[in-house]
Amino acid sequence: MFTIPHQFTAVCVFFFLWAGVLKGQSSTNPVTGPNVRFGRITPADFSQKPTVNDSTVEAVVLYERGDVRFSYHYPDMHITFNYHCRIRILKKSGYKHATVEVPVYKTGNWLHEVMSDIEGYTYNNEGGAVRKEELKKAGIFTEKVSKELSIKKFTLPDVREGSIIEYHYQLFTPFSVNYNPRTWTFQKMIPVLWSEYRIEVPENYYYKMILSGALPLDINEHEKNKYRFAMQHVPAFRSEEFIPAPNDYLSKIDFELASASPGGQSTRSFSVNWDDLDNTLLGRTDFDVRYMAAQGDFLRTAADSINRVHADTLARLAAACRYVTSRIKWNGASSIFCYGVNALFQDKTGDSGDINMALAVLLRQMGLDANPVILSTRSHGSVNPSIAMFKQFNYVVAHVMVNGKDMLLDATSPFQKTGLLPAQCLNGSGRLVLPGKKSRFVSLDPTERNIESSTGSFTISADGEVSGTLNQSHGGYNAVAYRALYVLEGKDKYMKLLKSSKPSWQLTHAECSGYAASDQPFDVACTLTVADACMVAGDHIYLKPLLTEGRSHSPFKEPERIYPVDFGAPVEESYVATFTLPAGYETEEMPQPLLLSMPGNGGRFTYQVSQDDRQLKVVSRFVLRKAVYGPDEYPVLRQFFDKVVAKQAEQIVIRRSAPVATKK
Repeated sequence: MFTIPHQFTAVCVFFFLWAGVLKGQSSTNPVTGPNVRFGRITPADFSQKPTVNDSTVEAVVLYERGDVRFSYHYPDMHITFNYHCRIRILKKSGYKHATVEVPVYKTGNWLHEVMSDIEGYTYNNEGGAVRKEELKKAGIFTEKVSKELSIKKFTLPDVREGSIIEYHYQLFTPFSVNYNPRTWTFQKMIPVLWSEYRIEVPENYYYKMILSGALPLDINEHEKNKYRFAMQHVPAFRSEEFIPAPNDYLSKIDFELASASPGGQSTRSFSVNWDDLDNTLLGRTDFDVRYMAAQGDFLRTAADSINRVHADTLARLAAACRYVTSRIKWNGASSIFCYGVNALFQDKTGDSGDINMALAVLLRQMGLDANPVILSTRSHGSVNPSIAMFKQFNYVVAHVMVNGKDMLLDATSPFQKTGLLPAQCLNGSGRLVLPGKKSRFVSLDPTERNIESSTGSFTISADGEVSGTLNQSHGGYNAVAYRALYVLEGKDKYMKLLKSSKPSWQLTHAECSGYAASDQPFDVACTLTVADACMVAGDHIYLKPLLTEGRSHSPFKEPERIYPVDFGAPVEESYVATFTLPAGYETEEMPQPLLLSMPGNGGRFTYQVSQDDRQLKVVSRFVLRKAVYGPDEYPVLRQFFDKVVAKQAEQIVIRRSAPVATKK
């Protein structure tokens, strides 16, 4: 990391909005904001409520403010962040807001962030008098998550319904750890009455400030290198089903250092554009695969052995992935860097950056042109290709060309087949980083589906008991999840989980297969009795033909939707079952067949019940051909699910047609 001299000159800060440029030199609204002093609470503060009268609100942020300033401490620049927050707790479910967790990062052995000046109080209104309880130092502790990350935690004391909690802290960050101020989020899962952020940027430092979300700023002031942003009466963010990263839609400001020219030195660009970002990455020894490959001669023996045993390129790729996954265990953390290939194989554990960079190095030793693709996992948020920002990325995979097509490889899990990205990586596009301005974006679209297939053969007794066999097959991305669960938890625990998830099943036998082969479906063959599949009333039996395998409800309740529906991957569910009627019974009523198709080939549902003598055959097939559906497609998608649920809930009515013969 470069060092910063004592003197600075001019300033230029870029503002971006997703739809254009954020401009303005003064407040667009004559709002000054509340005059709040830490530690000063009056009985009137306990009457503050959200603007919208919502009985479900569990807490409300009365006030929060963040202040950022920069200072030079040889040999590094530092960012100091002061945070002040005041929250009123309205319900017991809001007690969780009294527990504060702040991530604190470090680099190397001694460069780390410092969180200090932690102070907090809980206030309760007792008969018109305000009673104050102080946060004790003993209640502040640190939890180590990894070598680079710790969590500073504290919980405000004596919290009740109606309490006001207040706290502040200071976070001191060396540039060598992170040269970007943290994201400021105006909108939260609870309402916010006032949120204000101020930042003073050093001269000759060029920061991108990206405003996202649907809400406008109430204050947007800029004077020289000082900035003030604020929002008031911010509604709570309402999350919806199938939103992988709610943070994508929150109203917030992100920061990233684009370039710097301290003390009149030549400008150093970091991420003014994509070429700058690529070059910055390629200039790092912990990212440049070419450099790491030159240092990774110890993998030459493994590379030669793989090439000697396997002639086919795909077989070689699969062998390389197996080599890495069998020797290095993923610790669950994500990054885009590798801090030493040699040490990684000695430690036998690492994050996603360590593992997949090591895979790329091995592939290069095998003579393949492997390069890194940086991406953002689903929970981390989507990547905006129009804005070059490092903080958009938190994961890396290896890329090779096979028969003229892109192939992405990940070695963090032994349970997925070669070329199948982990489900958390199915997130739009990633950037293939290549030297010589050849970098480009590559698709992260799913290459397979979430597949569930059930085949059953059952007999119905006169007293309504349904017994027989059911074979379940999990394919595509579902196979990875089930295979991992079975192998990691063991057969006995897996069976316990299966039984607990199907309480109406009375299992007499179950056998699993496909758990040892990452390129095969994971299958479960069951012999069982389903206790509540039928209801008996007099001479009639009412059968639920999908047993426990149908969709019992729709996840889409709201009439409208603001955000896309993201399933991660296309979905395919099929159910085929035969039922043998008891002797002396016949079918009185069967569901009518149904064929549903969504516009644009977006989905399809077919359902049919047929009969041959005493045999009933039920076929249900549900297909979603897209991974993501836009808000404009939501009404059709919602209606599609409603009709599927209604049809799969229909019963088959069976009645006694003749007395059942009995033995004398």
